[in-house]
Amino acid sequence: MVISVAPGSIPWRWQARARHAPQRGFTLAELLVVLGIVALLAGLLLPVVNRSRASAQRVTCRANLRDIGAQFQMYLNESRNHLPWVNTMPSVTPPINAAPSIVKVLEPYARSAKQVYRCPADRITLECAGAPAGYATYFEREGCSYQYNPFLASIYAGKQLKDTWLYENGRQNLLFIFKEYEPFHGPAGRAGAMNYLMADMSVRDLVE
Repeated sequence: MVISVAPGSIPWRWQARARHAPQRGFTLAELLVVLGIVALLAGLLLPVVNRSRASAQRVTCRANLRDIGAQFQMYLNESRNHLPWVNTMPSVTPPINAAPSIVKVLEPYARSAKQVYRCPADRITLECAGAPAGYATYFEREGCSYQYNPFLASIYAGKQLKDTWLYENGRQNLLFIFKEYEPFHGPAGRAGAMNYLMADMSVRDLVE
């Protein structure tokens, strides 16, 4: 026998019970388990994210140095391969010398692309006598994350790369023109920690 129920004929007590039936939520134990799983996943993913970010910063830094190398080559072409006279740390007082910064020297070839002088991992961790305090990066303090070779800036200023001992002995791949002020990409001495632009216009880490 089939019993049909007309609309509206369900007792109001049953309807009230259906409307007010308690909804089951997370218990404290279940919530703690979920939070634990989330924390575990975050702990597993964070090192991967950090490695990916560090790798991207290193790639950007090397691309910057290649661009700076192209600017430097244009300067050499116009100066008949004579090296510039440069103040390698213009923020220091008293000044190292009266020469302009390498950013100023290369300004005609930079086309206002100032960000090419900034390494995304740039940070100041080492103290330097005479340098002003309150700066977080070398880009902010010196106008560039990369230091021009101090020996080229002083001993070989006005001379040519071929006049250097390393170049004369066919070791221009060991003669750097620019380097990061510090190993921005890892502990000093570890492969990949510090990038150099070499005289053969390659960009690499001397440890690699």
